[in-house]
Amino acid sequence: MGCRRGELPVLGAVLALALLVGPRVLAQRADIELVPALSGGDGPGPVTYSGYQVLRVQVTGTDTAELLRSYENNPGAHFWSESAVQEGPVDVMVSPDVGRRLKEELTRSGASYTVNIEDVQEAIKRENPSDLLQPRLQVRQSLQQGHPLTWRKYHRLADHHQYLDFVALRYGDLCETFSIGTSTEGRDIRGVKCGRGKREIWIDGGIHAREWISPAVVSYLIREFSERSTTSNDILSNFTLYIIPVLNPDGYEYSHTHDRMWRKTRSKNADSTCIGVDANRNFDISWGKSGTSQEPCAVTYGGPHPFSEPETRAIRDFVLAHKDKLEMFITLHSYSELLFVPYAFTIQKPDDYDEVRAVAERGVAALRAASGREFSIPRTTPYNQLSGVSDDWAKAVAGVRFTYTFELRDKGAHGFLLPAEQIEPSGREIAAAIKAMIRALPAPQRQSGDVAEHREAAAPAAGKRAAGRRFY
Repeated sequence: MGCRRGELPVLGAVLALALLVGPRVLAQRADIELVPALSGGDGPGPVTYSGYQVLRVQVTGTDTAELLRSYENNPGAHFWSESAVQEGPVDVMVSPDVGRRLKEELTRSGASYTVNIEDVQEAIKRENPSDLLQPRLQVRQSLQQGHPLTWRKYHRLADHHQYLDFVALRYGDLCETFSIGTSTEGRDIRGVKCGRGKREIWIDGGIHAREWISPAVVSYLIREFSERSTTSNDILSNFTLYIIPVLNPDGYEYSHTHDRMWRKTRSKNADSTCIGVDANRNFDISWGKSGTSQEPCAVTYGGPHPFSEPETRAIRDFVLAHKDKLEMFITLHSYSELLFVPYAFTIQKPDDYDEVRAVAERGVAALRAASGREFSIPRTTPYNQLSGVSDDWAKAVAGVRFTYTFELRDKGAHGFLLPAEQIEPSGREIAAAIKAMIRALPAPQRQSGDVAEHREAAAPAAGKRAAGRRFY
């Protein structure tokens, strides 16, 4: 069939782009269909959350805390934040039937709650706009800018990876792509490194599949350090930044194609039909003790043993190979607008806590100046500890001195379903924060490591948990 008038220039541009960047980039979209799904991946269709609501329950005492704890193993209740705090808000997504029952019990007990999201499925539809342009115009726009990625919608994995190739091609004197390994389903765990300095920094996103704002903001950071590098020349001349937008590519794709609320990896679990592991409970630092589960069906299942997942092993191997140069490790999650400093697994602070926190405070101040948002720096208590998380492992075991976890927007109005219109403002404020934190780093100095004194730290006592929203 011949081309209609006006299509030849587009076709020619497509062929030119193919010759320029090679077949890998233009084949990125096919990667998703070529990877076979594991058990549970070929269901009848996407999971629907029609009629589900997200409730914010204000916990003010043991009665409300105990009531919420009684719903922890209910398949119709999905906690979006720490499920049993002693004081403070708890967010829980509930099915229609469970929601009616829980609201009745809360009302009878005198507990206060609000409905943050009236209908989760409707919020999912509103979160990510449908394609803004017709297919032909999308192709034309992609050709004009060299990639399909925007910061006005949430994109699939292929678009993120194509953007990495674009950055390496267009800014090859400053950036290049790299891979740390492959996922359970064989997807590449890819990133881009930018900079010319000997000092190194790690930035990642997307370890939890449903936290779509995280890869979007990490890709925004890549743009800041490549397309807009003139604003960061001082950083890029002294540091090399290793940036990975999607650490959990299998889960991320599954959250787009099957279940928007999917959090874990997509590995098979022995003796269970439930799929996946919470990759951010799978690191070998006080593994399996606090804030995690030994139940394979739980969203916080830490795996059968530390580093059971190819994704976490890939992170481990890369970080250990670079530990003599890595000075900062930053991981991006959502939600709550928080900036965590070590440690999550123990209330014992590292010896250099004051210095590590001071750098975080510089970031929070820069973020506030950029957008007016107030990010907090919480403290770890005996009751809100987490085991097996990446930033703790990076500091206590790998010896990276400055390690942090951002919990991005918002504070719960949208939760994990943050509208795409907030990608760019979120990207701007996090870019301001991270640049300020990098510039606040002191001259290189290696810590002695806290492994021996922290590795056997006691798990928190059973009973009440203090208020807090640590759930990353």
